[in-house]
Amino acid sequence: MYKTKLLSLIIFIGFTLSTNLTGANNILMPDNGLAQKSPISNLKKSTTNLPDRYILEFNEINPKLIKIEAHITLQDSLLKMSNSGPMPNRWPQYIQNLGVYSKNGKQINLEKRDSTAWKVDNMHKGHEITIRYNVLLEHENQNWPGGIDGVAFVRDWGIMASGRSLFIINGDFKTNIHVVVKKPDTWKVSTPWKSEDKWNTEYIVPNQIQLLESLIFAGTHEEVEIVRDEFSLKFVLGGNLIVKNKEHYVTAANKILDYYINLMGGIPKPGPGDELTNVLVMINQSKEIDGEVIGNNISLFLNPEADPQQQIIGWFLFAHEFFHLWNGKSLRFNDTSSDWFKEGITSYYTLKALHNAKLVDEEVIKMVLNQLFYNRYINDSGFGSLAPSEAASGFDKDNHWGLVYGGGMFAGICIDMEIRNNTKNSNSLDDLMRYFYKQTAGKNALIGNQDILTQANLFGRTNFTEFMNTYIKGTHEIPLKKYLEFAGINVSTDNKQLQLIHDSNKTNFQQKLWFGFLGLN
Repeated sequence: MYKTKLLSLIIFIGFTLSTNLTGANNILMPDNGLAQKSPISNLKKSTTNLPDRYILEFNEINPKLIKIEAHITLQDSLLKMSNSGPMPNRWPQYIQNLGVYSKNGKQINLEKRDSTAWKVDNMHKGHEITIRYNVLLEHENQNWPGGIDGVAFVRDWGIMASGRSLFIINGDFKTNIHVVVKKPDTWKVSTPWKSEDKWNTEYIVPNQIQLLESLIFAGTHEEVEIVRDEFSLKFVLGGNLIVKNKEHYVTAANKILDYYINLMGGIPKPGPGDELTNVLVMINQSKEIDGEVIGNNISLFLNPEADPQQQIIGWFLFAHEFFHLWNGKSLRFNDTSSDWFKEGITSYYTLKALHNAKLVDEEVIKMVLNQLFYNRYINDSGFGSLAPSEAASGFDKDNHWGLVYGGGMFAGICIDMEIRNNTKNSNSLDDLMRYFYKQTAGKNALIGNQDILTQANLFGRTNFTEFMNTYIKGTHEIPLKKYLEFAGINVSTDNKQLQLIHDSNKTNFQQKLWFGFLGLN
């Protein structure tokens, strides 16, 4: 029964990573070569000196209705909503009573241009306008690919809305946007933005990307902030059962955060011009278990009454995407040929972090490796004909999830085991990650496959060139058996099932390498 439940969960994790997380990464990193699609097309430096200003008003009596007023200095004559998300053409469907007014209060005519844009008549660059509209939060009346968790919803304890669902914007790229929130006195507001007042009702948003790729929660929820240096991880906890288990969630999150900081050598450091100081993680009570990533923020549905193993889904999604703040945002890559490293290595360290936090045990890790990663790897349509380094070409990695995530993870395991074995466990893949963090995080530096090869050779005191050419740039099946033998693990792939079996005569050194595999040294 336990294995049957876990198998279905593992399949769900793979589907969710593919539909939610990988899609999300395509929009949260528009400037680093990891993804090209931005929520705002043709990004340019803003030429206006007047920051746009939005006023959001939440109503306790009618929580499904959010009133918004925006004061905007035009860069062009178009008003638009986000073009990101599973169905961006739906965002304007929930906009009501949209009105545009000139500086002297005269109403201006609007012309609908397409599914997400309007043209303002007879207004040009530099003109100041005011727009007023309501957002009706009835998004749950329709089915959304990937679920409602990253869209907008209303619960007894509050309101969640993505920036995509709320904001009508103008221009290509504006900075220092002001957002003011009006709310009932008994409510609080949680956002990933920098607060400008002690009541947390006025915010400065760095740019339009972070405005649209955000999550906002307003209500009677609880908020817990975990701070490390200049980095803040804000947890929104919604629902009586979630709040009751607050200590469990906060303790686990602290362990995962500290594992990543200790591993990498510091907090996330994005490239120059990118700000990453606040990350919002929403955990809302639900009968379903689901998760989605919007920008740098994570929305999870968890059922505290479900079997503990079912809750692995939420934690896996959180830990995987959370590590991208280091391996993806701090460590940035030349192009998609290194996606095997960005996604596969992230998945490897996700399992290590969850084991370190005592959220998964060794048997769960083995089953995830088999039923999710190995299954998807050998059944990938490109298996045997497409190299993992080429599988994400054109940002099409969803179609070759097995090669990118599974192949990338298995390659990472082999590299880690070889380095540990060849250096008597004095070096490991951890050292390579720390090196890249120290040398590139926060700088205008991009990493390529040659950089990975060079440093793996140095830390491993060996030569991975043949390995890289055969299994990462080549199409041969990655030989887990050869490399996990270093850790005293016998690997079987009979009947297309990956089984990891401990050697009964395992040495102390081999056990140390296995502990390294688990993230314990």
